[in-house]
Amino acid sequence: MKGAFAGDLARMLDGVPRSWRARLGFLLLSSELHCVACYRFGRFARRMAARHRLVALPLVVAHRFWNRRCTHVHHCDVHRHARIGPGLVIMHRTGVLVGPATIGRNATLHQNVTIGMRVARNDQGTPRIGDNVWIGPGATITGAITVGDDVTVSAGTVLSRDVPARSLVAGNPGRVIARDYDNSTIVNAS
Repeated sequence: MKGAFAGDLARMLDGVPRSWRARLGFLLLSSELHCVACYRFGRFARRMAARHRLVALPLVVAHRFWNRRCTHVHHCDVHRHARIGPGLVIMHRTGVLVGPATIGRNATLHQNVTIGMRVARNDQGTPRIGDNVWIGPGATITGAITVGDDVTVSAGTVLSRDVPARSLVAGNPGRVIARDYDNSTIVNAS
């Protein structure tokens, strides 16, 4: 938890001026950071509950209340069974819904992103998303699919099929429109 959240915090603080006032203001007022911190705290509480159920009960209850606030006030819901690597950045928290998916390191999620199970065809699988993936506003990623490393999912894309690494994906349904696409400038700018 400490390592993953430290990676999240380092990526999010990268764009904040280095003055102590700016950093403190960001830590206290950034609802995007608070949503990521809530998810990480929930993972920590679940690990503690697996070892010491009774001792961890206050942590689990605290997470439930905090998560309820993130869901209802910030409109951001990251499922407690989601497995997300360090370096998670939520750019604009409104409308972000992440189900029990697996997401790699340095993922960037914009507003109105949905990642989860596909309802059609009784597909109960969840997406596996690689490292350094940038997911644009309004994107939907569903089903038991694999999205490779260094992929860019354009705004408004509806993706329900596998995507090879280093691809640019766009459209509804989502299609690879460019291979060997370098997304390092937008992933590192997040």
